[in-house]
Amino acid sequence: MISEEYENRIIQEVDQSSIKSQALKDDLIDHFCCLVEIEMKKGASFEASLKKAYVQTAPNGLDEIQQETIFLLNYSKIMIMKRLMYVVGYLFTVTWIAGIAFKLLHLAGASVLLGIGALGLAFIFIPMFLINRYKNFAREVLSERLKWIFGGISFLLLVTSITMKLLHLMGAGIMLGLSFVVFGLGFLPFLFFRMYKKSVDEL
Repeated sequence: MISEEYENRIIQEVDQSSIKSQALKDDLIDHFCCLVEIEMKKGASFEASLKKAYVQTAPNGLDEIQQETIFLLNYSKIMIMKRLMYVVGYLFTVTWIAGIAFKLLHLAGASVLLGIGALGLAFIFIPMFLINRYKNFAREVLSERLKWIFGGISFLLLVTSITMKLLHLMGAGIMLGLSFVVFGLGFLPFLFFRMYKKSVDEL
């Protein structure tokens, strides 16, 4: 059994993290106390024992444990939302493509299909996709975050401009130009920069 002084040090370390669940904090404190006690019985100092306990339990920090715990507790909900997101994306994409085909073949209902598909992609799927990605943005570098943001905006503008063009609405050319500008000057630079960084890191 470690001394009360050392136990208070461990409690203080855990309390300084951003972990909100008191139950998780208590489990971590007990776990650290056990690991530290084992190492100290082998002759290690408290500081060395605590450092080793940190490496074994949370090499990337205590906050990562909270994120993993939240993920496991909400795994079922997360999977349902992911399935829903991709099913919605698939249905609206098929609807939009069908609208394009109907328009080219001069079939009735083309405008309705185009409108439903474009609105669904623009205001339902793309926001859902970006929100889902945003949950991981905090752990990603700025260039990775900007890549996804500019990619989503350029895709949104492209879908909107094609739909407007097929429906002979004013401003389609401007929207198409904006989509190319955002894609070329926003998305592509960050895409190739991330590809370059990844290739350098693999050396």
